[in-house]
Amino acid sequence: MPGNQPNIATKATEANTYDAIVIGSGISGGWAAKELTEKGLKTILLERGRNFEHIKDYKTAQWNPWDFSHRGR
Repeated sequence: MPGNQPNIATKATEANTYDAIVIGSGISGGWAAKELTEKGLKTILLERGRNFEHIKDYKTAQWNPWDFSHRGR
């Protein structure tokens, strides 16, 4: 090894460098990530929970208002 140069993977370091880190993809985190990326910031969004697939995991997404048992109460 020439000199005291550390063995650093610079490509990996550049690929894993972000301008903003958003923790949680709830309503606020999702909106914050959207706004940051629209402003041109390289943003990473971290979520601890399981992945939700649209329609498949939201069983009531396609229900009509009158299909809910407590509608209007």
